[in-house]
Amino acid sequence: MPRVLLTGFGPFGTHQQNPTETIVKSFPSLLPIKNPFGRGASEVSIEKHVLSVDKRGAHWTADELEHREWDAILHLGLCGECTVPRIELRAQDRLNMKIPDNSGRQAYDIELSGLGDLDTPVPVKKWDVENWDEEIELSLDAGEYICNETYFRTHEALNKHKFAIPCLFLHLPSSDKVSIHDATKLVRKMLAHMLYKPSMQVAAGMFLSENGFLAMRRGEDEPKSGKWEFPGGKIEADETPEAALLRELCEELKIEARIIKKLGVWQHTYPFLHVEIHGFLVESSQFEDMQLTVHSEMKWISSQEDLDLDWLEADIPIVKHLLKINY
Repeated sequence: MPRVLLTGFGPFGTHQQNPTETIVKSFPSLLPIKNPFGRGASEVSIEKHVLSVDKRGAHWTADELEHREWDAILHLGLCGECTVPRIELRAQDRLNMKIPDNSGRQAYDIELSGLGDLDTPVPVKKWDVENWDEEIELSLDAGEYICNETYFRTHEALNKHKFAIPCLFLHLPSSDKVSIHDATKLVRKMLAHMLYKPSMQVAAGMFLSENGFLAMRRGEDEPKSGKWEFPGGKIEADETPEAALLRELCEELKIEARIIKKLGVWQHTYPFLHVEIHGFLVESSQFEDMQLTVHSEMKWISSQEDLDLDWLEADIPIVKHLLKINY
């Protein structure tokens, strides 16, 4: 049975109540969930813990991860100025407390590690949250108080953990803006999305010349920046793989291409995402007009040494296959 850690906080500052404490304490210990991405259902065991609003509470989950594991971790926190729930995608490497915590500690403008911010690897942007019944925001600013410190310390510990465990932080407004009932429904939905992997279909194009096959390096603003891949992108619900590829090549490279033939379908499961790649051999007469809009670099690959590039894991089997082909 999957096991989830669900945490909240008690009151702090001028807040007499904290809705996250109410939600955690009233949450069921066993929760039936359905796969939001396809077939399947399961029952989940929920471990509930109310964290103290201080350094000890911020470190509690990280300390427990030294000798324990869960299948998912969801932290809840109160955001007094928020009007809608916010899923935090980043834990900032900073602590700058406008008010003391419940132990009296008040740290100003300090780095938590000095190694930089930590982004969640959970593919929340693949969840289609803009079409959820609940209004919700995706945020890169978890604040610089105990919520952010807790999130950062948890991710810091998870980066050293032997298993890939999905972890998110959900900031909730006060209960007069979002009811306890509606917030609890949102927590249930998030846990289902965290415990099941979304599946994404991708179309990729392999350009061939006397120099080899064309590879692209992902830009700094892209997920898994710096990794090498083949150009292409996600197949939308109303698209064929062929149509998706031609659209993506036009958007990414600003060129029109022609599909020669389909090379195959490759599948790869990341810790939090399943990918199915439809690969096509393509050609274009517009290479001189190519513009890189999402990639930082391009390279023609033709030898086994090119396998040493920092490839996206899902693309490695495709590279191996292409290097064996003689056209």
